[in-house]
Amino acid sequence: MLATILLNALWVGLLGGILASLVRIGWQQVFKSEKTTKVEALSIGGGIFVDFGQGLFILISVVLSISFVVWANYDSAITQGSGTFFGLLVWAVLEQGVKGLMRQRPFFWHLPWQRTIVEIIGYLFWGWAIYLVAIGFPISGVYF
Repeated sequence: MLATILLNALWVGLLGGILASLVRIGWQQVFKSEKTTKVEALSIGGGIFVDFGQGLFILISVVLSISFVVWANYDSAITQGSGTFFGLLVWAVLEQGVKGLMRQRPFFWHLPWQRTIVEIIGYLFWGWAIYLVAIGFPISGVYF
């Protein structure tokens, strides 16, 4: 039973994590700040660059999506709010807790409120996209 849940969570989590991370990245591209910082990027030729920061977020998103599907199989309370609660939880824990304590970024009260709202809405869409992919594939075991 556990092996079946994990195998199905790997497939659904992979698809959900990739889609959800692209949704969040796209949402944040709509609302760019005037000060865009340069990131470490690798040129693969033809004017195409690989952004390692966004690539890392895609990997983290896949892992968190797999954990969402497994968690939802055992406790459906995480699906309350159609996955938006999960997105808000990830924003609070990862973006504010871990990155704030490691001093990789300032806490939200040190940022303009507009940027905080855009980040929160991006994570709400992110969690919702994971939920939609999970309920779209019946093998995931996540239902309404």
